[in-house]
Amino acid sequence: MLFIIIFLNIFLPVFSHEILKYTIEEKLPINTLITDLSNELNIKSNGFYQIYELLSLNKNLFTINNQTGHLIIKSILDREQMCLKRQCSCNSCEVILQLSIKTKDKIIYKIIEIKIKDRNDHSPNFDKQLMIHVIHIKENVPLGYRIILPSASDPDEGFNSVQSYRLDGPNSDDFDVDFSSYDIPYLIVRSSLDRQRLSSYSLILTASDYGEQPRSNSIQLDIHILNINDSIPTFVQSIYSIDIREDTIIGTTILKVEAISDNNEKIFYELLTESPFIIDRLTGQIQLSKTLDYEREKSYRLIVKAYENFIPTYASIFIRVIDINDNLVLMQIKVEDNITLKQKQNDKNVIFIQENTLVGTTIAHVILNDLDSFANGNPYLQLRTTEPPLPFIYKLIYQNNFQNIKLYSLILNQNLDRESKSTYNNIQLIAYDSGTPTLHTQLNLILNITDINDCIPKIITNSTIYNIYENNPNGYIIDKLNAYDCDIEQNGEIEYHLLNKTDLLIINSKTGQLNLNQSIDFEILNKFQQKNLTTIDLEYHIEVYDHGQPSLSSQTKIILRIHDINDYSPEFEKNHSYNWTYAQSILQPGSILGRIYAYDYDSGLQGLINYSIRSFHPCLTLDITSLGYIYIPYESSILTCSLLSYTFEITASDYDPINSRSTIQLLTINIDLNSINNNNHLLPKLLPLTIQRTILDINTLGKIAFIIDITNLNNYTYQPKIYLNNTNLLSCWNISSTGEISLISHPYASSYILSLYIIDEYTNEYLLMKLQIDICNSSILNSCRQLYL
Repeated sequence: MLFIIIFLNIFLPVFSHEILKYTIEEKLPINTLITDLSNELNIKSNGFYQIYELLSLNKNLFTINNQTGHLIIKSILDREQMCLKRQCSCNSCEVILQLSIKTKDKIIYKIIEIKIKDRNDHSPNFDKQLMIHVIHIKENVPLGYRIILPSASDPDEGFNSVQSYRLDGPNSDDFDVDFSSYDIPYLIVRSSLDRQRLSSYSLILTASDYGEQPRSNSIQLDIHILNINDSIPTFVQSIYSIDIREDTIIGTTILKVEAISDNNEKIFYELLTESPFIIDRLTGQIQLSKTLDYEREKSYRLIVKAYENFIPTYASIFIRVIDINDNLVLMQIKVEDNITLKQKQNDKNVIFIQENTLVGTTIAHVILNDLDSFANGNPYLQLRTTEPPLPFIYKLIYQNNFQNIKLYSLILNQNLDRESKSTYNNIQLIAYDSGTPTLHTQLNLILNITDINDCIPKIITNSTIYNIYENNPNGYIIDKLNAYDCDIEQNGEIEYHLLNKTDLLIINSKTGQLNLNQSIDFEILNKFQQKNLTTIDLEYHIEVYDHGQPSLSSQTKIILRIHDINDYSPEFEKNHSYNWTYAQSILQPGSILGRIYAYDYDSGLQGLINYSIRSFHPCLTLDITSLGYIYIPYESSILTCSLLSYTFEITASDYDPINSRSTIQLLTINIDLNSINNNNHLLPKLLPLTIQRTILDINTLGKIAFIIDITNLNNYTYQPKIYLNNTNLLSCWNISSTGEISLISHPYASSYILSLYIIDEYTNEYLLMKLQIDICNSSILNSCRQLYL
């Protein structure tokens, strides 16, 4: 498997169809500057420049300064050697580069074509074994008679290669050289030959190029003039031309050359050119002796010699190799920066790309190259998958038909989301050629979407309110929070953090477990002793964050709802028994003897006090209101016994319906027979809620005259309180919230109607009551006789 790991930035690519073309001479010094791309392309911002040579053979020919954009020659460029190594075409040597420029906001792609201009650095050369070339000509040949001459080769290109031949030497004007057919020089007879006049010529044959500084090379040409009766073989054709497929089997006879003799002497044949062909010296049949390869050599020019009695003649054979479709398309895939390649056995290419890569980004470039001719090459790309749709498309961005190169871009055309789909399997890049039958190359791809930290971790919990009862044990486990992060690896690794500063609650940063670090005392939390407050909500904020860069987080609010439990018993204000003494004369039905008070630190019903009183003596019966007022019931008979002391048991209990707690205290009532009753010792009277009218003795001015029994507001009362509605009477009357009524200033009327508003602050039950109070004066005889009940 070939792993191609890409860490793509989120720049958008800009591919220009403009091709940057440069022409340079071969063999320039290393580090020669070809161009300054930053200036040429007017790139003002800092860019990062990279080049990639599309043909894998062209490695390390050029380099670029990543910061300045200076394109520089890295190796000595020998056009002729590059041609031999197939790094470029021998006819037009071009190197194709892909340029990428990364700026702050985009990536620019361009194609660079660098043409290697030939320098005339080679001279024409004849076969090294051919120092002297001997030709035999009959003296009776007609004017214009043509004889093949040896050819010179020059690896240079164009005018720098062999362009002309000339003859020099005595009587060279009798001949001329024609260099117009198949690049083969011919000796042309221009004057009549006369063996008696001149039997031989010794000339110099010079091959020259037309470079700026022309080069040339020569061989000696000896021409022997034969008698008209001398026999010399003659080829039936001076030039043979044949096409042969490159897949021709070794041993195949491809051609038979034939020379004839005037006297029917036996003729022998010989190939003078080194090639993958051999000739039968007797028959002239030419056979293939080595495998042909169109991609290495597209044609051959052979010189065949026929001779009898050692007098030779020559013919030329031009063999053109016909390409067959025997090369698969070469396919390369190239990506930008930070690439790690690992070769595995199942020949899969895995491309890793970040999920936040922008639509339009070039994922990779695919380079196709076919070594066959254009007819069999001309490659093209197709994209297939068994899991459509794919998030990218392919687009042809460059082609060079001369070199059979095509460059495609794989371009992202959909937004990626690793959490929705993390892998695209079974992607096939198939490169076809245009031959018959068509050949193809397949590259298998897997597109793996790498995670970025784009998922915010969230706490998933069944409840955000936790009911906690006070007096919990230390370390009490409340819950184990669960958080979810759809990212993976460190982007999905989460931790919990308690934002509140508290000693009460702790959270395990790894597991999310919530524990109470200490026992809770509800009564300490309930600082203001609000009796109707049975629960207290403690609010905490918990943050969960991941380990991504940058880290993402979210918060959730939880509430610890602390419940009061009945862990306190009522307590009396005195830790010892009550002891009250009264004159016997003031003990009247309805008289309030006093008030006791008990309290309970608990809240709600379990913190509200219910009083009860038990008498041990039937001759004095007392009762108690819910506010602790102890009074003599109106229906009681007063002191039918002669006892001077009476003991009562008072019980204070809470209203907890399941686990009520209670406390008992004793009350002793002492009778003082020596005390004299006067108005200063009048006891306040208990008024039931049903009363509508009563009388108040003006002599009780400044003292509590009445206490309204507000304990039965709605059959069952917990926290009743009373308020005076007609506030204009506040200057005369004082009414406490517990129902105590006092006249506080001299009345300006003989009768008042008080409007009273009674509410139970625990149950919100309320009652409106009107009470008429008539003023009397016990100092005046019979003034206070009547009493309305």
